[in-house]
Formats: sequence, structure tokens, C-alpha cells
Amino acid sequence: MTEAGFFSQVTRRAQERSDATALVRGRRDGSGEAISFARLLAGCDRTARALRAAGVRRGQKAVTMTRDPYELVTAVYALLTLGAVPVLIEPGLPPAHLRACLDEVAPQVFVGEPLAHLARRALGWGRRHVTTPLVTGPAVPGLGRRLPTAVPECDGPAPEDVREPSADDLAVIAFTSGSTGVPKGVEYHYGTLTGQTEALAPVLATEPGGVLLGGFLPVALLGPALGLTTVAPAVNHLAPARTRPESILRPLLEHRASVVAAAPAVLGLLAAHCARRGLTLPSVDRVLSFGAPLRPGLADALHAVLRPDAEVLSVYGATECLPVSAISATELRSLRTPARTVRAGTCLGRPVPGVRVRVLEADAAGVGEIAVAGRNVSPAYHARPQATAASRVTDDCGSLHRTGDLGRLDDRGRLWFHGRKAHRVTGRGFALTTESIEATADTATGVARTALVGVGPTGGQCAVLCAELTAGRVRDPRAATAALRSALAGHPDGHHVERILIHPGFPTDIRHNSKIDRERLADWATKRLRRAR
Repeated sequence: MTEAGFFSQVTRRAQERSDATALVRGRRDGSGEAISFARLLAGCDRTARALRAAGVRRGQKAVTMTRDPYELVTAVYALLTLGAVPVLIEPGLPPAHLRACLDEVAPQVFVGEPLAHLARRALGWGRRHVTTPLVTGPAVPGLGRRLPTAVPECDGPAPEDVREPSADDLAVIAFTSGSTGVPKGVEYHYGTLTGQTEALAPVLATEPGGVLLGGFLPVALLGPALGLTTVAPAVNHLAPARTRPESILRPLLEHRASVVAAAPAVLGLLAAHCARRGLTLPSVDRVLSFGAPLRPGLADALHAVLRPDAEVLSVYGATECLPVSAISATELRSLRTPARTVRAGTCLGRPVPGVRVRVLEADAAGVGEIAVAGRNVSPAYHARPQATAASRVTDDCGSLHRTGDLGRLDDRGRLWFHGRKAHRVTGRGFALTTESIEATADTATGVARTALVGVGPTGGQCAVLCAELTAGRVRDPRAATAALRSALAGHPDGHHVERILIHPGFPTDIRHNSKIDRERLADWATKRLRRAR
């Protein structure tokens, strides 16, 4: 992608492949509407004209909140053509967090489906700032001016001239999921978007004309700019882990997706559904798992329903820096030996081209905070200068973003993950990283996944291992606890885990349903231990 800007890239793709499918708008039953590049471009142009007529101007911040992929793409691309700044935020955040985020970003424009506008009014989102409410989807009187959201029947006039943005111009504000604290608004400049598409291209490893199925709605924003047919299935975006598997499987098979990108929770649904019905995914060349570490069980389940030559990759990154590194499940499997897993953490692979990684303040084992530099790294948090300053450090790479993740680089240049810095469990005479303990504990029979949390004050915490059991009719907590103790006995720090608690289902992040909400889990463990006294 050139510095011409995101929308200009889509325009060029539309001219090169006007009749090819740019976007498949998925429905809950698994069917979908195929929209060509020419029709998508016409829809973007029509939306841009409507936004301008409504008074939207360059530099204005515009919350964009719709679950419909076509509405999202046309609204975001149209805002970019006007020089306005789309603001992307999870509608399922706790109301207090969402209100605080919107007050912080102070948007003048609110583009959203009727339900989002009803919530905005009822909960007071952006009440002091929003002057231009614009409604997508069905018309509901009194909510605001309605944008044209029907897909054009054919391509329209050539888009109006767009001022070419500078690489340093603010393009988008994307809020974090809040899984590790209060959500922060991450600024993407036009140069950042360029860096993201450049970094993603080798990870996707498919040429323009390939078919990408995205299990995460913002993927629909990137695929068309890369010239890919982007299938956006009807994932339950408020609870991805409760998505109907048929909503993903049917469009994947009908449109012969070559690349699938989704969080572990969604990939697990797909793999389990295929296994139960004896189905395979013959068109898929590559599966990208992102949002949480890829566990061996999920990797094996995916390989069981793919062609033998298909790849499964674990992709590491964050809202502030996407992507950072990637590793194949085949390489992960080769590293899965007792000698290497103990205290090793989980391998995240080598940094993608153009991304530089440093480990800061490393201990004797080489474990420290992961910091990242590259064109795909956000330059700042919006309206949070202190948070920006705290997350930045400068060395020979230039400005680095401190991720808050613990890791190390091995002698082959591979990055290893040891958990979040804030999630270390520190007791009297010991400090445990979550990934080191969990990578061992997750191998226990009858256990789906585990989470290490600390109960009590820092420096004097009780190390508690919480565990989810595997699905099935027979779920034996006593047997699972014994298996966990046996697994921990083979870990040099396993004896520091004082308690094991079986949990009915971990609380997770809203965006992916894959990252464990350890703060809530620690509160639960604290209450359980108090009742047991």
C-alpha cells in the first residue's frame, strides 16, 4: 500500500477487479450477499456524499458502531475520504467504561445502527459532544438522520477527488478491548494503516483475489484494501464463543475461503463442529489464530479437519501493534518437549518483516518486557499523554512501544511469551509468570485450560490455579485436580501453587472471548478461599 491513503487503495483495487467480489455480507443462517468491488466503491461514495450533506467535516471524530460489515466498511471508508476520524469501540463494554471512553474522545458525530443510538440516548453516551447523530440500517423516527445503507445495484460515478493524506495525519482511533484494564483509544495515523497492511500481507500469504474469512468484524476493513474477497460471517460480536457454527461454516465452504482468521474461541467452535459431523475444510490453505495463545489441543483439532499441507499459525499482536510475530503449529509442536516447556513459556515465533522487537529490563533468564517498533505500531494513545509516555522508550530502534507482556528472545531470534507483566504472582520468596505454569498445567488430562492468579497483597500472594474442565458428559473434578497436581510436580516451580480450584467457565474479554479476565477470576478465587476457611 502506498502513502496515498486507505480509501485510495480500495479505489485502485476496484478499478483492477471491478466485477470481483470484495465483501460477502454474512447472515445468521450462513447465507450471504456478495458485493463486488465496484458496488462497494459506489456505496462508499454515496455514503461520503450523505455524510458531507449532514455536515460531517475534516478532523471531526465519528464513533462508528454497527455490526453489519457492509455498513461498517462504507461508513469508515467514507469518513476517511472526508478526512474525518472513525472511532471504533466495543459496544459490549460495561456501560460506565463505554461512557468514560466516549467522554474522553469527545466525538462530534455518532454513526450507528438503531440499537446503538437507543443505548446512546438511554445511557448518556457522548451526550455533551455528539451534535450529528446518523443512523444506519432500518429507519427509526427520532434517532437521527438516516444514511443510505442499501447496496447499490451497480457501480456509480467516479468518486470525488480526495485530498491525499499525510502519513502523520490521524486516520482512526481504535479502543482496546479493556481485557487488561480500562480501554484506551489507540491512534492510527495513515502511515500506521500502511504499516499494518504491509505487515499483514506476508502473514496472510495470499495474493489479491484470495478469499479471506474473518471471524472478527474489523478484518472486513482490511481485506478489500489488500484486494481480497473478504467473507464477514455473522459472528455474535457481543459473545463470539456463542456463535452458531453454521454461520461460519456455510460461507467458508460456499466461497471456498483460502485463509481463515479468528480468535481461538471461534476456531474451537468451527473445529469441534466439523469433527462432530465428519466434515473437512478442503479450500483452506492457512488458519490464523489471534487474540490469545494457541494451545496444542486447538492446533491439533484444526489440523484434523484441514488438508495435510494446510498451515495453522498463531499470530501475536495487540491493538497498538498488529501484527508482531507468527509461528506455525507445526513448529510449536516440535518445541513441545518436557525439557523445553518447563519455564520456557509459549513461543510466539519470529517478528514479521518490518517489525523490531526488544526485551527490556531482562532478568537472569532473559525474561523482560516485550517492546516493539515498526510502521504498524501506533504512535500514541488518544487524549492520554501520561499513558503514552509510560508506554514509550527509545533505543537504537527508535521509539518502542512497551506492550506490558513478559517475554524473551532465544538464540534463533524467536520470541517467547511468559504472560502479562501485571499478572505475575509474587509470594514470599517466589515470582511466577502465568504462561510458564499454565503451559505445563494445560497438558493435564481432563483439563480444557488453566489460569494462574494471585490472592492477597503483592509480595505475599497465595498462588491459585483455576481450571476449566473439558466438555463432555463425564467431568470429574477430583480426577482433574489429581492430574493437575501430577503435571505441576514435574515443574520446578509447581510446588508454589498452593490451591487448585475448578471453575465452571472463565470470564473472558468481550472482543474475542479468548483472553481470560484475570482480575475477575482473582476476585472469584478470593471469595472461594474465604468461604472455605
